[in-house]
Amino acid sequence: MRSWQAAYKGILPEDVLAGISVAEREEHWRRLFAGNEHHWLNLVAEDETGLLGFCTVTTPGWDADAEGRLAEMGALYVEPDNWRQRIGSALLHTALEELAANAWSEVVLWVLPENRPALDFYSRFGFRVEDGVEKLEERSGRVVIRLRAKVGR
Repeated sequence: MRSWQAAYKGILPEDVLAGISVAEREEHWRRLFAGNEHHWLNLVAEDETGLLGFCTVTTPGWDADAEGRLAEMGALYVEPDNWRQRIGSALLHTALEELAANAWSEVVLWVLPENRPALDFYSRFGFRVEDGVEKLEERSGRVVIRLRAKVGR
């Protein structure tokens, strides 16, 4: 939660950032992982102090227009105190290697257009924002736009 709140500070309203509880997020992930139509790759980075970050990828991806071997990265978060220590890079690199080893030829993720640090980070791994592909979501009465970024063929 701390990573999510830090990443979206100044992008999403403060009431949205403060309004989501750990219990709600845990329940959200439990429901997703309980389904049978998707397989999950879950990676964690930890040390003696505890969890440093995590990455989740689902195969196949959720998008209705997904074709072929399209995976979707649902989350990549690192504790804010550990940002810029290459933990996120290591998690993403490992996820992409694992997907490639299992013949998943493309990976998508959704990112808010205002989240320049995330867009810059993902671009270093070959992700490119797809023109004309957007998803509108409502968060506490505010519509947010997510752009789809894609790596692969």
